[in-house]
Amino acid sequence: MNENRDEAERRERQRAAIHGIARIPLSDLRDQSPPDLQALYAELQDGQALIPGLKMGLGALTVQRWDPAYAANGWTLYGAELTLDMGHPFGSMFYRNDADGRVLRVGVKWHPPTQQLEFPALHPSKPELTSDCTEAEVAAVVLDARSRIGTLVTVSAQIGSFVATEESENAILDASGLGLERLAEDDPRLAGRDAPRPSMPGGVSADE
Repeated sequence: MNENRDEAERRERQRAAIHGIARIPLSDLRDQSPPDLQALYAELQDGQALIPGLKMGLGALTVQRWDPAYAANGWTLYGAELTLDMGHPFGSMFYRNDADGRVLRVGVKWHPPTQQLEFPALHPSKPELTSDCTEAEVAAVVLDARSRIGTLVTVSAQIGSFVATEESENAILDASGLGLERLAEDDPRLAGRDAPRPSMPGGVSADE
């Protein structure tokens, strides 16, 4: 009996605590923080950076659609397993040949050593390169995949810049290794940026 009474009292305390918590609608956070909200805390792991000052904006944004001119002639995209892993597209895109039904899987992955996206043409169900497609077919389908993923990355970046404030832009630049001093266009230090740079000792230009 005592255990049941203790459990009931614990639940009652939890309900009382919940009633004491102010509920903040998400819409109230789009343009400004509630007046009684003092701070938000985030736990950062090694190699992570905090991007503060983000805003929701107007809730809509006009973006450029994928251009069908890059579509692979004679091939149809019929499936995809994709995710954005820390902003990097990862997964597979599946194409079927309209004439003979052959299937070509294009892998999508970020290659850290070269810092670029890769699109290997793979066997539909095996982790190996495809062998039943010509080089021209592979090139056309890979260009199709690159163009679609390129649009995905561009739109995602455009939305990110749309919700970023000057504070969050500075944090993004710093996290990207570009935490340099930002100069206004009329800054006098930029007045001679198009002029030839002074020569280094030995008569070698600093531009060479």
